[in-house]
Amino acid sequence: GLALPGTVERIEVATGKVTHRVTVGAHPTGIVWDHARAPYADIGYTALALFLLLTSFLAVGSFERSDGRRFWISRAQRIAVPWLVWCAFYRVVYEVVADAPFDVLRDPWTLLIGPSIHLWFLPFVMMALVTIPWISRFVDRPERLYLAAVALAIVAIPLGLLHAKLAPTAWFVNMGEFAQPLPQWFYSLPLFWFGALLACGKRMGMVWPVLAAAVLVSAVLFSRAPEFASVQMVLVALIFEAVWRLNIAGRWPTWLAGFAFGIYLLHPACMLLAYKLF
Repeated sequence: GLALPGTVERIEVATGKVTHRVTVGAHPTGIVWDHARAPYADIGYTALALFLLLTSFLAVGSFERSDGRRFWISRAQRIAVPWLVWCAFYRVVYEVVADAPFDVLRDPWTLLIGPSIHLWFLPFVMMALVTIPWISRFVDRPERLYLAAVALAIVAIPLGLLHAKLAPTAWFVNMGEFAQPLPQWFYSLPLFWFGALLACGKRMGMVWPVLAAAVLVSAVLFSRAPEFASVQMVLVALIFEAVWRLNIAGRWPTWLAGFAFGIYLLHPACMLLAYKLF
């Protein structure tokens, strides 16, 4: 379900041969690059978009292979438990070294984040995954895929425009009625559902309605808000479809991907320490 480091493999059922692999894990490095506000930091939008796409794409397959109960147990082990562990870790770190520790009890919105804003992704995924079984069961034939693609565009365009109005400042500072993590959710939810519908389309052997929705959403958003964040849905669709057709030999990408999620979860503490020292 969660796009943890590793490799997605497509296997030919008749022969058992692995026809290609898609490595999961490079994207958190791009997110860290963005948070450091390094040159070309907007690559973080693409890194997060790929993370969201892969998370929901894998979740659909995981749900369809499970008996339902095992799906939720596995998700709790992979997402809820790490979130609680890292919440405890960052709470202690911020109490010790931060000038203004993140106050979970006074701000109810932080219950959807934790003691560090960088942890917002895990609660988001925990709640967004609730929609995966419904999407998987509903999108079971072409007609429903068409309807789902239209619904995706109807939801994604207003949320994308809201995000364009608030970003990037609102990712770091609460603004008016749209407190964190709502700006992050405005950006992320359409991309998460896009990945789920892409998985359903792959299952049926027809992804063009979902890709057409991505083109439409990106075109409308870019026409109203001409910025890099507006074209992420079509950009990650192109990246994913290109990588899907590659046959990467060797296990080195999987080995490198194994470090990615740990880098993402550790980077706020490392950056805080660096700011304090330098």
